[in-house]
Amino acid sequence: MKYASIDIETSGLDSTKHQILSIGAIIEDTKLKLPFDQLPKFNTIVLQRDITGSPFALNLNKDIIELMGRYLEGDKESAILDSDYVFLEKDEVVISFFRFLFRNGIGYPLFDRYPINYETIESVKYPTINTARPITINVAGKNFGTFDKLFLEKLPRWKQLIRMKQRIIDPSPYYCDWDNDEALPSLQQCKDRAGVTGTVSHTALDDAWDVIQVLRKQY
Repeated sequence: MKYASIDIETSGLDSTKHQILSIGAIIEDTKLKLPFDQLPKFNTIVLQRDITGSPFALNLNKDIIELMGRYLEGDKESAILDSDYVFLEKDEVVISFFRFLFRNGIGYPLFDRYPINYETIESVKYPTINTARPITINVAGKNFGTFDKLFLEKLPRWKQLIRMKQRIIDPSPYYCDWDNDEALPSLQQCKDRAGVTGTVSHTALDDAWDVIQVLRKQY
């Protein structure tokens, strides 16, 4: 099975008024289980001119906000050099993610019974965005269905280009102590119980990788 482990960082918990600050996604193939440096990765800062948020979330993501500010205020080169992020406008994010999935083997044939309009970008053929069918993906993530999904679906073109299978792969049930836990375990608890070393960093790409690591203990 192939799935995309997706995590986001936001300015707060309310998808109706807070913003996505960054998105991290990693494509996992359960048959290959490649090391981190060989996995296809999507790691972007979503540029926001005005940010509404909670003090806790803004402080947690202060490094992302500082990089975003530098990029928007004309210091683009150093912001790029000092990070592993791609900086994208909100209306570019889903198009970029769609193409990331497509060039990494999650898509559909361009030439089948009904040929699809396509465009070539850096020697890779992609469906033309305005006529593209959506890509359907398996998604993994901690609390994805009740949190990340609500934010992502508000991005321009998400519902046009991305479809998520209804069964979200969440690691929590695998690591629940049904006799003693009062709630499903956190990602840190999942890591501890799976024997995965390190603390949760609360950066999107790292958290997406943490989810893969704890799920790999199950396959």
